[in-house]
Amino acid sequence: MITFYVLNLDPLVTEVGQTACAYFQNRLIAAPDQSRLNVDFGLVNDPTELDSSIRLNLPHADAISPLKRGIPQPRQDFRLIMSRKTKLEDTILSLADMWIHIASLHQGRLMLTQKPKPKAPIMAWWMGKKLAPIDDIPMAERPWEKDKARLSPQLADEFITRFMKAPA
Repeated sequence: MITFYVLNLDPLVTEVGQTACAYFQNRLIAAPDQSRLNVDFGLVNDPTELDSSIRLNLPHADAISPLKRGIPQPRQDFRLIMSRKTKLEDTILSLADMWIHIASLHQGRLMLTQKPKPKAPIMAWWMGKKLAPIDDIPMAERPWEKDKARLSPQLADEFITRFMKAPA
């Protein structure tokens, strides 16, 4: 289930954001898995209006995978807030980015774990293989970022073509 929140957005951006979230969920998450997925997604116009304790996007600490008998499990619940971009197309691309990460975490392709010790590093797992502390992996070498870079423009273009371009 997607719960979509907005703060100080015009109705067009609100409608496009909500429609894009539903579309990306349907494109990236299999129908039987959607019932187990809970996403609270906030889209704000001006992040300076938020309380300073609120972090934007999907911080690593908020993406930690639950453990079952010491084995990381795919996440089912997500809470994130994203700031809209100046151009509507860029906002759609950013929404696609977030949904690709949500799908990777929900399907267990990407899992993040952290031992319950103060200042323990967040470990990254990809496709069931433990990689390294996430902060030690350069952004350009992270497989989930490569996935995002490849898929986001395609998904955003698909959405824009399907829902926003007038038929010729």
